[in-house]
Amino acid sequence: MNRTLLGLGLIIVCAVIEGLAQIAWKTASVRPDRSRLWIGLGVVAYGTEIALYTLALTLVDVSVAFAMGSLSFVSVAILSRLLLGERISWMRGAGLLLILTGVALMGGEA
Repeated sequence: MNRTLLGLGLIIVCAVIEGLAQIAWKTASVRPDRSRLWIGLGVVAYGTEIALYTLALTLVDVSVAFAMGSLSFVSVAILSRLLLGERISWMRGAGLLLILTGVALMGGEA
């Protein structure tokens, strides 16, 4: 695996971790009895994401990494649907498809 593919893979992992962190913080807001646990998990997730994203920046151009960071919007939407039962409207779904198209174009240029 070359360095660029590794960097792109790390960015995808970071997007998923960010989605999980957001889910943890949302859960903390609706579960006050366990909020410290969920806030702590969110903080750990973000710390992990920062470390991995920094590593990814050593492997890919920052302009590509930043654009691909928009995958976190997709990750949050999908995870909130799966784990929290939130609805994805057709308009939001169309926006997510546009984000995915842009990311594919940027990743193809890397």
